[in-house]
Amino acid sequence: MRKKNALFTERGGRRRRNIATKAEGGGGEEATTNAITTNGDVEEENASSERLETTTTTTTRKTKGATPLLVVDLEKGTVKLAKNRRKDKARIQGALAAAVKRSEVKLNDMGSTKIGPLEEDDCMDATNLVMDLFFKVRPQDFLARKRLAKAQSDRVYAGLLDGVQNSTDRVLIAAKVGSNLVGIAEVSLPNGKRFGAENYRPKAPADKPYLSDVAVATTQRGRGIGKALVLAAEECMREMGETTMYTHTKVDNKGAQKLFEKCGYAEPEWAKKGLTQAQIAQRSTEWNPFAAVGLVEVGHFMLEKPLGQ
Repeated sequence: MRKKNALFTERGGRRRRNIATKAEGGGGEEATTNAITTNGDVEEENASSERLETTTTTTTRKTKGATPLLVVDLEKGTVKLAKNRRKDKARIQGALAAAVKRSEVKLNDMGSTKIGPLEEDDCMDATNLVMDLFFKVRPQDFLARKRLAKAQSDRVYAGLLDGVQNSTDRVLIAAKVGSNLVGIAEVSLPNGKRFGAENYRPKAPADKPYLSDVAVATTQRGRGIGKALVLAAEECMREMGETTMYTHTKVDNKGAQKLFEKCGYAEPEWAKKGLTQAQIAQRSTEWNPFAAVGLVEVGHFMLEKPLGQ
């Protein structure tokens, strides 16, 4: 059904009218209103169509047609292939999902866990897992703990959901026992966002994959689920042609240090030699009672593992 819009301009006052649109072909009449932009106050149009003073009128038309294949810059004298961002994004997301191999891994206690990409339906369970493991409230914030927990939970959920639906610079991996989510891992791709980890020192190379998080439910620890997640993340990066993985652990997180040591991670000599006095002193906060309640930030170990092929 086609519609004809009429727009009249009078010479004296440059008046514009919105004309009712008539549908062709015996279907009655429909009224539509065109948007009018003015620099002054706009009064409601009455039956006599009061004048509206305008300074300039800009019309933008979107044309339908084939997507251009070439972009020509006459000033620079260059011709480039046009980028189709939507297709590029879909292609990258498909490649990332395919790089996470679905598998069933035998655990230390003869049980098993299913490894695969984190899915949209898993994001709430993953949020609860992250909050249970990592959310801490400083003593001075105790009275506001519920509000802070809610705000942090919303941020975590939004970040995970965005990672599943939209992200092209990270991989989210899930571990399940039965239908229950029991662990997650996150890998930031080379030059991707690291959500705060870029501030850790020593600094991991930005052009290498980075294992941002490995989280396992406390009731499932000791079974080998964390190791299964780490190995799945490494295999994913090998599939993408990467040869080295980096991560950080806090100096007081003995469980994470033990896990990564079993998986073959170690602090490189170049990182040790580059430590400043301030960073060395920060590592000494391991047994500081103020660090245990979040009043003092503890130091980090930066770990590296060659992935091989």
